[in-house]
Amino acid sequence: MKYLKLKLDDDTYQYLKVKFNGDKNAIEGFVKKILSKEIKETGLNPNDSEKKDINENLENYLKSSKPGSRSYGIKGQGW
Repeated sequence: MKYLKLKLDDDTYQYLKVKFNGDKNAIEGFVKKILSKEIKETGLNPNDSEKKDINENLENYLKSSKPGSRSYGIKGQGW
């Protein structure tokens, strides 16, 4: 699990503190729920077809170079 530290403005913090009676675990759960819901609604979570497109594009790029050539990387950065 990864951790993220958030900075809130005073009004937002006070609102959450009052709403959840100062229970930091409840505030954390509320924030997680809201973020997860927002990610699903806005489409920030890539679905399988988007992942497939990315993989296909990478595969096509890698196959586009000439066999045996050293033309990969930044131009002018050959051996």
